[in-house]
Amino acid sequence: MSQSFIELGPGYSDFFEFEELIHYNHERIRSVVALHTTLEQEPKTSILVIMNPTRQGHFQGIYSTFESLPYPYPVSNKRFDFIREWAGRYELPFLEYEIKAIHYFHERELFYNYLTGVLRLQRQLPPLS
Repeated sequence: MSQSFIELGPGYSDFFEFEELIHYNHERIRSVVALHTTLEQEPKTSILVIMNPTRQGHFQGIYSTFESLPYPYPVSNKRFDFIREWAGRYELPFLEYEIKAIHYFHERELFYNYLTGVLRLQRQLPPLS
């Protein structure tokens, strides 16, 4: 199986692409995940929409926007509330984890490998077999 991060940008138009993605593909979505970098001076939140693998080709897409939302605790923010509401509308699992920030990794691919490991440990991605 091939798994790939499909990165959307940090802007508002990219953010609202998540709404359309959830609306039109909610039956294929495995979970919506918020990743928090709480050990930073200015904590940020990333959002992932993890799809179930395709029937043909065995491809699993992970739509993502990294460190583009303000950390929502103790005071939430509108974009985080929207994501949570969109997931709730279709009764999708909404999960939250703490992770290391991207800047700790010399290459983007190393960050993706780290994140894949975290998601596999949390059973959000199936093992490669």
